[in-house]
Order: sequence, then C-alpha cells, then structure tokens
Amino acid sequence: MKKICTIVICLIFLTFTAACGQAKPLKETRFLLDTVIEITIYDKDSQKIMEELFELIKEMENKYSRYIEGSEISKINNSPGTFVKVSEDTLDLISQGLYFGTLSDGLFDISIGPLIDSWGINQENPKVPSQAEIDSAKERIDFRNIKINRENMTVSIEDGMSIDTGAVAKGFITDRLVSFLREKNVKSALLNLGGNLYMHGTKPDGSDWKIGVRDPYGLQGDYIAIIFLKDMSVVTSGIYERYFEADGKRYHHILNPKTGYPEDNELASVSIISPSSTTCDGLSTTCFLLGLKDGMELIESLDNTEAIMITRDKKIYLSSGFKNGKIPFKLISSDYTVVN
Repeated sequence: MKKICTIVICLIFLTFTAACGQAKPLKETRFLLDTVIEITIYDKDSQKIMEELFELIKEMENKYSRYIEGSEISKINNSPGTFVKVSEDTLDLISQGLYFGTLSDGLFDISIGPLIDSWGINQENPKVPSQAEIDSAKERIDFRNIKINRENMTVSIEDGMSIDTGAVAKGFITDRLVSFLREKNVKSALLNLGGNLYMHGTKPDGSDWKIGVRDPYGLQGDYIAIIFLKDMSVVTSGIYERYFEADGKRYHHILNPKTGYPEDNELASVSIISPSSTTCDGLSTTCFLLGLKDGMELIESLDNTEAIMITRDKKIYLSSGFKNGKIPFKLISSDYTVVN
C-alpha cells in the first residue's frame, strides 16, 4: 500500500494589506512548472504586466523542462556526446547548476536525472527502486561530465546522463521575473512559484512583508515563526514537501546522489533567505544535503545569505543575520525552541 502526498505551495505564509487610496492588488493563480504559481501585483498596468509575466514563465518552462519534448534541456539529454546549441539563459541556468555542484562537492548535482527516474519522483507512481537500479543510476551521475562551450553556446553530456534542473530552475525563473518587474518600474509585488517566494519592494504602505515560517510537522497554514523582509527571496526544502509512503515508511524527494536515497539526517527543513532566488533555490537543497553543521558553516561563509534550519527534534537554528537583528525573527510556537 502506497500513499502519495505532494505539497508544493504554502510553504511560507504571506500577509499584506493595502492602505486606503493605494492601488488594489491584482492576484492570479495558474498551474505551470508542474506546480501552482501565484502572482500578486500592485500597479496601474497590472493586467498587462501579469500576462507578460506568465508568458515569460511559459517560455522558460518550454526551454528548461526535461519533460517537455523539444525543450533545450531535453534536446541535450537526447543527444549524448553531441554539443547542442542552446540559448544564453539556458546556458546560464546550467552554469548555475554546475556552480552549486562545485560548491557542494557533488551533493547538489543537476545530472541527477537517472536517479530521479529510478525513484519515479515527479511521476504518478513513485517507488522504492532496487539496489541494482540505484547503483546503475549513480554511475551515470557526475556534473563534471557536463561540458559547456560558452563561445559556441553549446552543451554536451555523456551517454546515459540526464540533466534535471528542477532544484534550481524555479529560483532562476523567479530572478528573471523580478528583473522584468524592475524594468517595468513595478514597486510592489509578490511572486510565489510553488513555494519559491520573492517579496519585490515593500508592501504598498511602505512596510516590510510579513512572512510565516512553516511548521514542518504541521498542516498547511501552521506556522512557527514570523520574519519580515523586502526585496528578498525565501525558498524552503523540507521532508514534508513531496513524499510518498511504501510499506509504512515515508520517502521524501530530496535525493542524495552519493547514496542514491532520500537524505536522512537531523534536518526537517531548511529555509534560505537572499536577494537572489537562484541562490535560495540551490542552497536550500545543498544545505539540506550537507546537514546542520556543514550547511550552516556554508551559509556563514556567504554574503547576503541567511538560513533557518529546523531539526527533527523541533529545534530552530538561525544564521548570524537573524541573531544580530538584521532580519527580525519572532517565534510564535511553544513547540519549538530557538538554539542560540
């Protein structure tokens, strides 16, 4: 008996109000990137901008998804040993994936496609693969075998490999949307790409956005803390996001390419806060796989990047930007303890 549960939105809760006389928000929700996308804009030309934003998302999905026939990623995967011409932004996306691969010494690896397929992650009927299947998949994973020729704008992989940019693409797309909002001089907007959040500008009244930190053991809408942000992204990786159950055991979607199994360490969730959503996306997975100690050490070595790490014993660990008050943090749950 298997139970499948997918939770890809409402990882973080947002509250906002419009002051009297200010532009009313335009909010739209659509299903793209295999998740729920919610965008809220405060601007007199909101409808036009909204349509352009969703068109940008569609355009990028059609390039980056390995599940869409004819996408640039699928063309690379279907032509091993051949340098495939791609657009500049696809090359940039892959380069970001390689950066996080180097940063994590291979724990983050965009060539993880064969392992994802073995587990059936992102499919209707995920399963626990045999050890032989896992070993076979692991042999075909190594981001160092992805070759980029920036001069010719081409990418090549070895036979048997499969690029999957799912652990960084939503953050990358979010940053592109934020750049578009800035070009259009939009002062206030919220982007939620399946849990990848960006608070663009401030609330219409000039105050910071109020963000709720999800209880990894609670239901949707259960929050343990509140933080306050502007012009920042928040991305969370946790054991509750996507998972399935088989023979009474839960298997989440964050796979360790070195073991071949879902990462089983002390962490329940990792939230990364940074002006770059690409950074948040890549580091949330990376730090989850690194574990509490090494993950927090990595965060403290980086500029303009903060983390909230919640362990399975319901303890909260904060990076220095929270401890020194740079980002306000308010605990609202008595079930959790902040470790100083």
